[in-house]
Amino acid sequence: MELRRAVVEGIRIQMISGTHMLLLRDAEEARYLPIPIGPNEASAIAYHLQGITPERPLTHDTALRTIRVLGASLREVRITEVREETFRAQMLLMAPSGEEATLDARPSDAVALALRAEAPIFISAELLSTEGIVPEAAEEERLSLFRDFVNSLDGEEPPATR
Repeated sequence: MELRRAVVEGIRIQMISGTHMLLLRDAEEARYLPIPIGPNEASAIAYHLQGITPERPLTHDTALRTIRVLGASLREVRITEVREETFRAQMLLMAPSGEEATLDARPSDAVALALRAEAPIFISAELLSTEGIVPEAAEEERLSLFRDFVNSLDGEEPPATR
């Protein structure tokens, strides 16, 4: 399976449906892979991307701590396919003995763990070609402006109105 290195572009919310989307980008070309995810996983990824440390550890923080306490490490994450309208991912773990294990995972959980472990994320080239989106030049410019705007937000609640 040919794999392409991916960059986490961010979390977006589809305006019409309110669905949270994990947006991955091919590291070498302007091809994006939007993956619908749940709101809790979206928050876990967004918190990490924004450098927010919750008062208590989130599930993904605890999972990574467990992996590390056992002496293992998360080597990489692979977003591999869509089957029955559901995206599939694999997490490659390395045991202290050097033995590798591949675990089936939801892409949102795998990405949340990869970000925390600073592990690389890959997307299958076939999945990118069938499900990926290549924005037009004008759309890419608008996306860039929107991305800059979203990144400039500090996440604070607006002041209460009286």
